[in-house]
Amino acid sequence: MKNNYIYIGVILMLFSLLGCQKFDYYQDNPNKPTNATPALLMASICQNIFNNNPINAAYASRHLTYYERPSESVNYNWNRSGFAGFTSLTQVKKMAELASDNKNYQGIAKLFRAIYFTKLTETFGDIPYSESLLGEANNQPKYDTQEDVYADVLVELEEANKLLQTENGIVDGDIIYKGDILKWKKLVNAFRLRILMHLSKKDGQTKINVREQFKQIIDDPAGYPLMTSNTDNGQLVFNNSDPSNYYPTAGHLSVTTLVSLEASFVEMLQLRRDPRLFSFGEPIAGKTAGVFENYKGVDAGLSPADQQSTAAGSSLIARRYVDLKNPVNEPMIFLSYAEQEFIIAEAIQRGWITGDLEAHYKQAVTASMAFYGINAARVTTYLAEPLVALNGTDVLNKIWIQKYISFYMNSGWEPFYEQRRTGVPVLRVGPGTLNGGRVPKRWQYPLTEVQLNEVNLNEAIKRQYPEGDDTNASMWLIK
Repeated sequence: MKNNYIYIGVILMLFSLLGCQKFDYYQDNPNKPTNATPALLMASICQNIFNNNPINAAYASRHLTYYERPSESVNYNWNRSGFAGFTSLTQVKKMAELASDNKNYQGIAKLFRAIYFTKLTETFGDIPYSESLLGEANNQPKYDTQEDVYADVLVELEEANKLLQTENGIVDGDIIYKGDILKWKKLVNAFRLRILMHLSKKDGQTKINVREQFKQIIDDPAGYPLMTSNTDNGQLVFNNSDPSNYYPTAGHLSVTTLVSLEASFVEMLQLRRDPRLFSFGEPIAGKTAGVFENYKGVDAGLSPADQQSTAAGSSLIARRYVDLKNPVNEPMIFLSYAEQEFIIAEAIQRGWITGDLEAHYKQAVTASMAFYGINAARVTTYLAEPLVALNGTDVLNKIWIQKYISFYMNSGWEPFYEQRRTGVPVLRVGPGTLNGGRVPKRWQYPLTEVQLNEVNLNEAIKRQYPEGDDTNASMWLIK
């Protein structure tokens, strides 16, 4: 009997071992990677940066309005934002570590760092920077001034431009430029021009040599190549192979039925006889498409109830942004050739650089029109419109208006940040706008910082904002 027990025990032990082996075997999915690689992280980070649903920014920027119920972006009722950008930055850090022997990955990582840190500082003001991303080594980092953040980000972009060379290694996982390093180099320099123009109010008032850096880039096209056409756009192209690759508003019921063009935006396009209107929105129900008078917007300053009462006679967002039958739509732009040319035109007008102002302006407008398939003859007619042609004393205003139009449903929060910088156009508010009828200028810091990093947070708030952590307070950038 004793021998039988031993025999049974051995059999059970063998089954147990075999069972464990079988269980462990099925824990490994051969179709799903278990270890991060630079290529996997590269693709994931690109998706995070470039596939940035612009719908809330379009509400806040008054390209569109939404009237089902109060929305923070429509009614300017936002409060806190988050530090999710730091989570993304840890992925960038990991990518750089895994590709330490590849200078092109290093250069792109520096661009990604610049993008995330710039977005964070433009959201809040001062942010953790020099002591950030240290994990448990320092979970209460100090806040660096916005000026210091910008100064260092610009240095990183200079370094990125130097690192990015065709011979410096192959970049896999590139879903934006398919490994074309020259195009990444162009994006780095265009993004640097964007940041320098964001600093326009600080020209001559900061340790950052704003116009000198701008001029350095423009004067050395071989050392600092820039975009030359829409083929260089920093954009994500969608496909219909999987819902995760669809345009971000495809199939969204509320966007389909409860989002119209905003009244001021429609009027702006009608006054200029701008054919992009027909690509941006639908005609009033029952009206013929392609006729300027058949389009009308909804006043975003009205209460949601009053907006709903007028919405039936308005232009809904164009069906191509929501149609699930063709969910690809247009690429999602992060930074375009058109924006770059508007930036250069503004720099010429400001006297930062010399150049053909009208040529850059026309190239910008033409590139935006081409993105929507508008033919050259129509563009020529448009550029001759009195409110479009660069004559008179309102040159900057015309550049800013055209830039604002070109941002429709792309470039993330850039149209809002640009309106914050320039004041153009004047965004519509009214009885339905919360926040005392004011357009906010920033977001409050995350609650987690109040709970976990209170001393450093309070020091930063006191340094920047006498009124406290207020959404209406002006950060250093726009003072």
